[in-house]
Amino acid sequence: MKLHPIILLVLLVTACKDKPKAVVTSIPRPTISTDGERISFPDSVMMRPFTTQAAQSSAIRTDFAAPGHVAAMVLRSVENPNERLVLFDEPSLSDNYTAILQHRINIQTERGNLERVKDLQAHGAASGKEVIEAQTQLANEEAAIISDEATLKLAGFDPEALRKARPNTILVVCEIPENQFGSIRKGLDCTLDFTAFPNERFLGRIDNVNDYVDNTTRQIKLRISVANPDGRLKAGMFATAKFGVMEGQFMTVSRDAIVTVQGRDYVFIQTGPQAIERRAVQLGQQRADRVMVQNGLKENDHVVTANVLQLKGLSFGY
Repeated sequence: MKLHPIILLVLLVTACKDKPKAVVTSIPRPTISTDGERISFPDSVMMRPFTTQAAQSSAIRTDFAAPGHVAAMVLRSVENPNERLVLFDEPSLSDNYTAILQHRINIQTERGNLERVKDLQAHGAASGKEVIEAQTQLANEEAAIISDEATLKLAGFDPEALRKARPNTILVVCEIPENQFGSIRKGLDCTLDFTAFPNERFLGRIDNVNDYVDNTTRQIKLRISVANPDGRLKAGMFATAKFGVMEGQFMTVSRDAIVTVQGRDYVFIQTGPQAIERRAVQLGQQRADRVMVQNGLKENDHVVTANVLQLKGLSFGY
């Protein structure tokens, strides 16, 4: 049975009227303050990508290394067990140290001689000229020992410490930059790697920090003592000294949390269930993947560490 065209048209119009129209809804978007400092999200789902870490103060440890070499070996003297036999890698330093020991003996002798001449003069058995000559001999020896001691100190050695150094010990001399001087002190422990023993690590301790900074290199010499009971470590060997220095308590954040715009540094803080705030910060030095924050954060601030570039784009309109 064929339908009349007019009836078919009426049926089609009726069918179209009964079909519901699709409802168009707007896509939810975050709300941003005029200055871009505050971002509000319409629901918690949009907040999920922006994971956070609580800002906490923690102890900062600085690790740095300095090249050095075994500048001397300390052995017990066979002839005089109370004295130390010091073998330097530079023959001239051996001459200086030997001269210092001889000057010490000469000074004791000249002091005794001066006292004897003074006593003789008091009893009329010696002239004033002989007293002056004895004083001159003593002064010459004292001046000579000062010169030789200064030479050793310039090389990183304290003559008095050498006389008291433990036998079967090596003395490593290394240099550190002037800007690291505040972190180094006498008595600080360190570890050493020697080229001759690549798979071993040796423990050492700073015995002395020089009193002057090299005018050319701006370096300061350190002397490190290392036990050498088996005698494997020899004068002249190269080493790398590694120091771990605690600098104190500092607030740090992940370097992934930081954005920089026009020379200023910022982080983003979650301030509510669906709210994030931009915060300007003043940064310090970086240690591994953490950066010290000197100003702008407080304990337990929830710092955003993931998808920070998206927040940067929303906050600054990029």
